[in-house]
Amino acid sequence: MLVSIQNLGCSKNQVDGERILQLFVNNGFAIAEDHSASDIIIVNTCAFIKEAQEEAIAAILDMTQIRKNGRCRTLIVSGCFSQRYRENVNREFPEVDIWAGVDDWEKLLHSLLKDKYKSSKQNHSRFERALSEPIATQYIKIAEGCSHSCSFCVIPSIRGKFKSRNQNDIIEEARWLCEKGTRELILVAQDTSFYGRDINTNLITLLETLLKNTQFPWIRMMYLHPQLVSDDLLTLIAAEERLCSYFDIPLQHISDTILKSMNRRPLSKELYRLVDRIKSKVSGATLRSSFILGYPGETEKEHSELKQFIQYARFHKMGVFPFSPEEGTKAYNMRPRPRGATVQRRCDELMSIQQEISRELLEEKIGSKQQIIIDRVSDDHDFNYEGRTLGDAPEVDGRVFIQSGDFNPGEIVTLKIIGASDYDLYAEYTA
Repeated sequence: MLVSIQNLGCSKNQVDGERILQLFVNNGFAIAEDHSASDIIIVNTCAFIKEAQEEAIAAILDMTQIRKNGRCRTLIVSGCFSQRYRENVNREFPEVDIWAGVDDWEKLLHSLLKDKYKSSKQNHSRFERALSEPIATQYIKIAEGCSHSCSFCVIPSIRGKFKSRNQNDIIEEARWLCEKGTRELILVAQDTSFYGRDINTNLITLLETLLKNTQFPWIRMMYLHPQLVSDDLLTLIAAEERLCSYFDIPLQHISDTILKSMNRRPLSKELYRLVDRIKSKVSGATLRSSFILGYPGETEKEHSELKQFIQYARFHKMGVFPFSPEEGTKAYNMRPRPRGATVQRRCDELMSIQQEISRELLEEKIGSKQQIIIDRVSDDHDFNYEGRTLGDAPEVDGRVFIQSGDFNPGEIVTLKIIGASDYDLYAEYTA
């Protein structure tokens, strides 16, 4: 029997999808690349913003058509969209057999395997996953949920309060990934920096334990909260070569008026200081952030403050997102909201500024030698391979296009940077 999955949304969702797939593998299924050949199709969904919900609905509709025309016997929808809306959409999608939420999927899928497929073995371990390619780069989820109360965010209502994983479980999974050939370990949670506060430990202790008990050349963190980036954390990252000096800190805005309405801390003065602290304490640090534009009450004044901040901070990586009013959040009924065309103009303005900053920062690397992880053989015939620097996370950041050399995916090599574009680098091997 064959099972296939379509993973939507973030890296945290990808980890959940890999665990779901492994449950079926443990019960005798093989993984199919082609949904039309599958006995079971899984759509693992996101519901963070309107666009994610629309993507989930489109994917479900696509899979219902495949089910009608293929060999599929069971269609499963899992993840955040299912958790949030399954009571409302059940009648609209009669072709869906199981709506599995984020906290009950194991129970529901074990029942399915036992009742319909006459097999229900337990997972081999608490963390075993059907890993996605490339094996050399893998995510590890260190917590679930979120205990912040940002006015625009639905995550706490979908996934509950922040709950740290047991540190020993994380180390055990990390060692397993290391044995599988992982070279770059990426820590993810809704707020990675909040880790351990509910179980009497902290992120620094976890990082020190990972460094002591594993051999990953690169350990990267995503999703740090600006309020929790301490000097002690900066000191540790600066001192340990295996910890990527990569700071992914979604700031959301810089205007005190907007930040207060968002229920976000710290405010602008401390955010300016945060940028300065990182740059002064961590040599060669890469700064990445994201911002919400068009939040209720945002005027040209607040937008100008944000433009000024971006020009000051000179982020290496940056994303902007139009405000998405989500039902059930405090911001849902807030007014006034800027017009859609105004929001899009503001997004375009900021990304135009960022495009120039990104190119300038990348051009500064030309002539230097950089550590590069080889991700894949390039699809572009002008290049041999594609990879990333220490300052590039997979999927969300730029790439390095490599013109010469003979490598294996997963290798970390030193290459000379010979060119730059707005978001990507070009490199060659020099003996």
